[in-house]
Amino acid sequence: MTTSSTWPAVAVVVPAHASGPAGVAELGRCLRALRDQDYPGPVRVLVVDNASTADLAPALPDDARFALLSEPVPGSYRARNRALAALEDDPTAGPTAGPVEVVAFTDADCTPEPDWLTRGVEALRRTGTGVAMVGGAVELTFAGGTPRTAWELYEAAHAFPQQEYLAKQHFAVTANLLTWRSTLAEVGPFDASLTSRGDAEWGQRVRAHGGAQGYAADAVVHHPARSTWPAMVSKTLRVARGRCDVDTARGRGRRHFAGVAAAHVRLAGQAVVRPPVRDGVLTSPGRRARYLLAHTTARVLFVGVNLRSALRSGRPVTGSGRPPTLPA
Repeated sequence: MTTSSTWPAVAVVVPAHASGPAGVAELGRCLRALRDQDYPGPVRVLVVDNASTADLAPALPDDARFALLSEPVPGSYRARNRALAALEDDPTAGPTAGPVEVVAFTDADCTPEPDWLTRGVEALRRTGTGVAMVGGAVELTFAGGTPRTAWELYEAAHAFPQQEYLAKQHFAVTANLLTWRSTLAEVGPFDASLTSRGDAEWGQRVRAHGGAQGYAADAVVHHPARSTWPAMVSKTLRVARGRCDVDTARGRGRRHFAGVAAAHVRLAGQAVVRPPVRDGVLTSPGRRARYLLAHTTARVLFVGVNLRSALRSGRPVTGSGRPPTLPA
């Protein structure tokens, strides 16, 4: 029988920004799911209050394994780095536990399955793989049980293709990411200057250092689909700006950003002719019409952000402008 001594100590990092009771309740659901993990080894959970206007303390379980940290400067990657710094100050998983070897990341609005950590660590430890990081599955949940609104249909068709991200873009979203603490020591923390796509920048850095990346389909967290126009417009703008920030830091210029804008225009047209097929989401003309409304809006936002970056760029000729995969 496997004993806790054979399982590495894990620290789970959860950045949280709550502006009211709903956000605190959402965080509470996440933390209760972490409390109830079936992981056999030591676990420490670091919750980072990232400039919340609500008190997060009521969301924390009455459990010594949970700690509440503070990062007053907004930015989820800055908040994650605050937890990593705390691990440097105290690397143990508890008074009687050894040093943390694995760091797992999830988000305050996610609900991990009870075996999330067990399956994720198993994927990291598979004999002979030398895996530096693992991304698990992110499954959407919908307020009405199934996607109905325009943006829910859009999310159902596009959000969180974690396996595809790992295979084609060499990263995993931080809603469901596990890595060795030694990997973090080697490649460094997240880029705190980024408001989005910091997970992509970090994962690609791991890849550049020669770290193998794996996908764990059975390490599952659930993420609520965004369903309203304000929520999805805010997310789309954040992701588009984050991608442009990363590309700007890599020296991309006007030609690149103009090419990406053109690619989004092409993708908008392709969706009209050939809507995506993902688990039978777009099963009726009405659903397809609502999806296309959201899809076109998202593409327009991406076009606008990239054209703005093109106009601001001081590098006129770099980059390829290849059609992107729209990130979650």
